[in-house]
Amino acid sequence: MKRDFLRVTDLGKDELHSLIDRALHMKEGGETGACPIIGKSVGLLFEKSSTRTRVSFEVGIYQLGGQPVTMNIKDIQLGRGETVADTAQTLSRFLSAIAIRTHEHSRIVEFAGLASIPVINALTDDHHPCQALADLLTIREQKGRLKGIKTAYIGDGNNVANSLIEAAALTDMELSLACPEGYEPDADILEESRKMAGAGIDVFNDPAKAVEGADVIYTDVWASMGQE
Repeated sequence: MKRDFLRVTDLGKDELHSLIDRALHMKEGGETGACPIIGKSVGLLFEKSSTRTRVSFEVGIYQLGGQPVTMNIKDIQLGRGETVADTAQTLSRFLSAIAIRTHEHSRIVEFAGLASIPVINALTDDHHPCQALADLLTIREQKGRLKGIKTAYIGDGNNVANSLIEAAALTDMELSLACPEGYEPDADILEESRKMAGAGIDVFNDPAKAVEGADVIYTDVWASMGQE
Protein backbone atom coordinates (compact mmCIF):
# COMPACT_ATOMS: atom_id res chain seq x y z
CA MET A 1 0.00 0.00 0.00
CA LYS A 2 1.46 3.36 -1.01
CA ARG A 3 1.91 6.17 1.51
CA ASP A 4 2.10 9.89 0.91
CA PHE A 5 3.89 12.57 2.94
CA LEU A 6 1.77 15.69 2.62
CA ARG A 7 2.02 17.04 6.17
CA VAL A 8 4.06 16.24 9.26
CA THR A 9 1.20 14.39 10.95
CA ASP A 10 1.23 11.79 8.17
CA LEU A 11 3.98 10.32 10.38
CA GLY A 12 3.45 8.87 13.83
CA LYS A 13 5.59 9.95 16.80
CA ASP A 14 7.77 6.83 16.70
CA GLU A 15 8.14 7.05 12.91
CA LEU A 16 9.24 10.66 13.11
CA HIS A 17 11.89 9.95 15.75
CA SER A 18 13.08 6.89 13.82
CA LEU A 19 13.41 8.99 10.66
CA ILE A 20 15.48 11.64 12.46
CA ASP A 21 17.67 8.93 14.05
CA ARG A 22 18.36 7.33 10.68
CA ALA A 23 19.07 10.66 9.01
CA LEU A 24 21.62 11.50 11.71
CA HIS A 25 23.17 8.04 11.35
CA MET A 26 23.47 8.48 7.58
CA LYS A 27 24.83 12.02 7.90
CA GLU A 28 27.53 10.75 10.25
CA GLY A 29 28.58 8.20 7.63
CA GLY A 30 26.77 5.22 9.12
CA GLU A 31 25.48 4.03 5.75
CA THR A 32 28.23 5.17 3.40
CA GLY A 33 27.68 3.72 -0.06
CA ALA A 34 24.11 2.62 0.66
CA CYS A 35 21.81 3.06 -2.33
CA PRO A 36 18.29 2.23 -1.07
CA ILE A 37 16.57 3.68 -4.14
CA ILE A 38 18.99 2.47 -6.82
CA GLY A 39 17.22 2.07 -10.15
CA LYS A 40 14.30 4.29 -9.06
CA SER A 41 13.23 7.49 -10.84
CA VAL A 42 11.77 10.19 -8.59
CA GLY A 43 9.85 13.08 -10.13
CA LEU A 44 10.17 16.68 -8.95
CA LEU A 45 7.25 18.81 -10.14
CA PHE A 46 7.53 22.52 -9.34
CA GLU A 47 4.79 25.10 -9.78
CA LYS A 48 6.67 27.60 -7.56
CA SER A 49 10.29 28.71 -7.80
CA SER A 50 12.79 26.88 -5.62
CA THR A 51 16.49 26.92 -4.85
CA ARG A 52 17.23 25.00 -1.63
CA THR A 53 14.36 22.52 -1.85
CA ARG A 54 15.00 21.64 -5.48
CA VAL A 55 18.77 21.26 -5.12
CA SER A 56 18.55 19.28 -1.86
CA PHE A 57 15.98 16.90 -3.36
CA GLU A 58 18.01 16.37 -6.54
CA VAL A 59 21.28 15.81 -4.68
CA GLY A 60 19.63 13.59 -2.07
CA ILE A 61 18.02 11.39 -4.71
CA TYR A 62 21.37 11.03 -6.52
CA GLN A 63 23.19 10.21 -3.27
CA LEU A 64 20.66 7.48 -2.45
CA GLY A 65 21.13 5.89 -5.86
CA GLY A 66 18.06 7.23 -7.63
CA GLN A 67 17.47 9.39 -10.70
CA PRO A 68 15.68 12.75 -10.23
CA VAL A 69 13.38 13.85 -13.05
CA THR A 70 12.74 17.59 -12.65
CA MET A 71 9.71 19.18 -14.30
CA ASN A 72 8.31 22.70 -14.35
CA ILE A 73 4.54 22.82 -14.64
CA LYS A 74 4.91 25.11 -17.69
CA ASP A 75 6.85 22.38 -19.50
CA ILE A 76 4.29 19.58 -19.18
CA GLN A 77 0.76 19.11 -20.46
CA LEU A 78 -0.75 19.93 -17.06
CA GLY A 79 0.23 23.54 -17.74
CA ARG A 80 -1.78 23.45 -21.00
CA GLY A 81 -5.01 22.20 -19.48
CA GLU A 82 -4.50 18.43 -19.14
CA THR A 83 -6.44 17.11 -16.16
CA VAL A 84 -4.74 16.35 -12.86
CA ALA A 85 -6.06 12.79 -13.15
CA ASP A 86 -4.37 12.20 -16.52
CA THR A 87 -1.08 13.71 -15.35
CA ALA A 88 -1.06 11.80 -12.04
CA GLN A 89 -1.84 8.49 -13.72
CA THR A 90 0.69 9.01 -16.54
CA LEU A 91 3.54 9.98 -14.22
CA SER A 92 2.67 7.01 -11.99
CA ARG A 93 3.50 4.70 -14.89
CA PHE A 94 7.05 6.03 -15.26
CA LEU A 95 8.12 7.17 -11.79
CA SER A 96 8.57 5.44 -8.44
CA ALA A 97 7.59 8.55 -6.43
CA ILE A 98 7.06 12.26 -6.96
CA ALA A 99 7.68 15.41 -4.91
CA ILE A 100 5.48 18.39 -5.72
CA ARG A 101 5.75 22.11 -4.92
CA THR A 102 2.48 23.90 -5.61
CA HIS A 103 0.10 26.55 -4.30
CA GLU A 104 -3.16 25.40 -2.69
CA HIS A 105 -2.73 22.37 -0.46
CA SER A 106 -5.88 20.90 -1.96
CA ARG A 107 -4.02 20.50 -5.28
CA ILE A 108 -1.44 18.11 -3.87
CA VAL A 109 -4.12 16.25 -1.93
CA GLU A 110 -6.06 15.78 -5.19
CA PHE A 111 -2.92 14.64 -7.03
CA ALA A 112 -2.04 12.16 -4.28
CA GLY A 113 -5.54 10.72 -4.39
CA LEU A 114 -5.20 10.03 -8.12
CA ALA A 115 -1.56 8.84 -8.24
CA SER A 116 -0.59 5.22 -7.59
CA ILE A 117 2.91 6.23 -6.42
CA PRO A 118 3.95 8.00 -3.18
CA VAL A 119 3.54 11.78 -3.29
CA ILE A 120 5.79 14.03 -1.19
CA ASN A 121 4.96 17.64 -0.36
CA ALA A 122 7.88 19.89 -1.33
CA LEU A 123 5.83 22.94 -0.19
CA THR A 124 2.26 24.14 -0.47
CA ASP A 125 0.66 27.32 0.84
CA ASP A 126 -0.31 25.48 4.05
CA HIS A 127 2.47 22.97 4.74
CA HIS A 128 6.22 22.45 4.29
CA PRO A 129 6.81 19.10 6.04
CA CYS A 130 10.24 18.30 4.58
CA GLN A 131 11.53 21.65 5.83
CA ALA A 132 10.24 20.79 9.31
CA LEU A 133 12.08 17.45 9.22
CA ALA A 134 15.31 19.23 8.25
CA ASP A 135 14.80 21.70 11.09
CA LEU A 136 14.23 18.91 13.61
CA LEU A 137 17.39 17.20 12.41
CA THR A 138 19.42 20.40 12.91
CA ILE A 139 17.99 20.99 16.39
CA ARG A 140 18.71 17.38 17.43
CA GLU A 141 22.22 17.71 16.04
CA GLN A 142 22.95 20.94 17.90
CA LYS A 143 21.05 20.36 21.14
CA GLY A 144 21.17 16.57 21.49
CA ARG A 145 17.43 16.19 21.96
CA LEU A 146 14.06 17.61 20.92
CA LYS A 147 11.86 17.01 23.96
CA GLY A 148 11.79 20.05 26.22
CA ILE A 149 13.77 22.27 23.85
CA LYS A 150 12.18 25.69 23.41
CA THR A 151 12.22 26.90 19.81
CA ALA A 152 11.14 30.44 18.95
CA TYR A 153 9.91 31.04 15.40
CA ILE A 154 9.66 34.58 14.00
CA GLY A 155 7.85 34.98 10.69
CA ASP A 156 4.42 34.72 9.11
CA GLY A 157 2.09 31.96 10.25
CA ASN A 158 2.16 30.12 6.96
CA ASN A 159 3.43 26.77 5.66
CA VAL A 160 6.70 26.65 7.62
CA ALA A 161 4.98 27.70 10.84
CA ASN A 162 2.15 25.19 10.40
CA SER A 163 4.59 22.33 9.82
CA LEU A 164 6.74 23.38 12.80
CA ILE A 165 3.64 23.39 14.99
CA GLU A 166 2.81 19.81 13.98
CA ALA A 167 6.46 18.79 14.42
CA ALA A 168 6.57 20.29 17.91
CA ALA A 169 3.42 18.41 18.88
CA LEU A 170 4.91 15.07 17.78
CA THR A 171 8.27 15.63 19.51
CA ASP A 172 7.17 17.35 22.75
CA MET A 173 9.25 20.36 21.77
CA GLU A 174 8.15 23.70 23.21
CA LEU A 175 7.32 26.18 20.44
CA SER A 176 6.79 29.92 20.65
CA LEU A 177 5.80 31.78 17.47
CA ALA A 178 5.84 35.51 16.71
CA CYS A 179 3.72 36.37 13.68
CA PRO A 180 2.38 39.68 12.31
CA GLU A 181 -1.13 40.53 13.42
CA GLY A 182 -3.58 38.97 10.99
CA TYR A 183 -1.00 36.44 9.77
CA GLU A 184 -1.15 33.95 12.62
CA PRO A 185 -0.98 30.17 11.99
CA ASP A 186 -4.02 28.15 10.95
CA ALA A 187 -6.38 27.96 13.93
CA ASP A 188 -7.42 24.34 13.25
CA ILE A 189 -3.79 23.17 13.04
CA LEU A 190 -3.05 24.98 16.31
CA GLU A 191 -6.02 23.37 18.06
CA GLU A 192 -5.26 19.86 16.79
CA SER A 193 -1.57 20.15 17.63
CA ARG A 194 -2.14 21.50 21.13
CA LYS A 195 -4.28 18.43 21.87
CA MET A 196 -1.35 16.16 20.91
CA ALA A 197 1.45 18.26 22.38
CA GLY A 198 3.43 17.38 25.47
CA ALA A 199 4.75 20.95 25.72
CA GLY A 200 3.43 24.45 25.12
CA ILE A 201 2.70 25.94 21.69
CA ASP A 202 2.19 29.70 22.01
CA VAL A 203 1.58 32.48 19.48
CA PHE A 204 2.54 36.15 19.94
CA ASN A 205 2.66 39.26 17.78
CA ASP A 206 5.73 40.55 19.63
CA PRO A 207 9.03 38.82 18.70
CA ALA A 208 10.63 39.86 22.01
CA LYS A 209 8.04 37.84 23.93
CA ALA A 210 8.44 34.82 21.69
CA VAL A 211 12.22 34.56 22.17
CA GLU A 212 12.18 34.77 25.98
CA GLY A 213 14.02 31.71 27.33
CA ALA A 214 14.44 30.18 23.87
CA ASP A 215 17.10 27.54 23.18
CA VAL A 216 16.72 28.00 19.42
CA ILE A 217 15.65 31.07 17.43
CA TYR A 218 14.30 30.45 13.92
CA THR A 219 13.63 33.38 11.59
CA ASP A 220 11.62 33.38 8.38
CA VAL A 221 10.10 35.96 6.06
CA TRP A 222 7.38 38.32 7.29
CA ALA A 223 5.40 37.61 4.09
CA SER A 224 5.56 34.29 2.22
CA MET A 225 6.37 33.82 -1.47
CA GLY A 226 3.53 35.08 -3.64
CA GLN A 227 1.79 36.86 -0.76
CA GLU A 228 3.83 40.06 -0.70
